[in-house]
Order: sequence, then C-alpha cells, then structure tokens
Amino acid sequence: MTANEVLGGLAVVTGLCFYATYFYGIWRGQIRPHAYTWLVFSILNGIGFAALHLEGGGPGAWTLGVTSFASFVTFVIGLLMREKDITRSDTVALVFALLAIPVWVVTDNALWAVIIISCIDVAALYPTFRKSWHKPHEEGALSFTLSGVEYSFALAALQSYSVITVLYPATIVVVDGLLVLMLLYRRRQV
Repeated sequence: MTANEVLGGLAVVTGLCFYATYFYGIWRGQIRPHAYTWLVFSILNGIGFAALHLEGGGPGAWTLGVTSFASFVTFVIGLLMREKDITRSDTVALVFALLAIPVWVVTDNALWAVIIISCIDVAALYPTFRKSWHKPHEEGALSFTLSGVEYSFALAALQSYSVITVLYPATIVVVDGLLVLMLLYRRRQV
C-alpha cells in the first residue's frame, strides 16, 4: 500500500466520520440540512471525482466519489425535512449552480471545469451560510471541520499536483473552514 493510498483511505474514513456526525445531528434534531446545497454538492462531487480521476488524481479523488453519494442522501433527507427557510437568493444560487454545469460540459476543458465547479461549490454553500448566519446551531461545526480535514487528506493523497487536481479540493477546505469560523462566531453572539 502506497502513502497516497493510505492518505486517500484516511480522507474517505474522515469523510465517513463527517457524515456520521452530520447524520447523528440530523437524527437528534440539531442539524437541518438545506436541500439546495446538498443537491449541488452531490452533482459537483460526482463531476469533481470524474475530473480528478481522469487527470490522474488517484487516491486523492476517492473521497469525492464517496461524498457525492453521501451528499445525495443528505439532499433527500433535506427534502424530507422540508426546510422552510428558503429565500429567493437561495433559489438564485441553486439556479446559478445548476446552469453552470452545462457550461462546464460545453467547455470540454479540464481547467475550466475545475474553475467552474469550484465557483459553483461556493455558490452552492451560500444557502447554508445564509441560513447558518441566522440559525448557527442548525449546522454542525464539528462535521464541517471533519470535512476540511477530509479534503486536506485528499489533497495530500493526490498523485499529481496541478491547478486542475488541487483547486477544487482546496476550495472545499477553505470554504468549509470559513463556514466553521462563522458558525463559532455567530454561536457566541446568539
């Protein structure tokens, strides 16, 4: 077993820990996922997995495949919970994210694909950021910390480093870190 495979495995295990804590928070009624965010995450992680895999990401891409599936499950849970706090700006972010996917397909360029899905990821997290600003106890700071660690392992597990293979996982690390900081800040204020 290579070091990259060990790191890729650690990324997957950390991701599973993220979802275990997240689903536990949902089950306890402490976390209410915003369905829009998780639908886009499911699609993006699937695309990201394909792009990183095709560009030689190796074990660093594994976590994206697992996360795509788990994000879809979270999306379904969000729909079943019928989150009522959906604003026009949430819908705009969802539409922007979904409309950018065909643009990515048309570009047929791996670099543009990764740039676009990184931007979409940021837009997709907007509804969760907005909701969490007002309701900071309805998202899991521990869960998103684990997500940042997961993608840090994924970055370390990459077999080849380029803007194409690094940008998307690095975006997730930064955005998840910002969400955690905002959650902790707002929890102190509320």
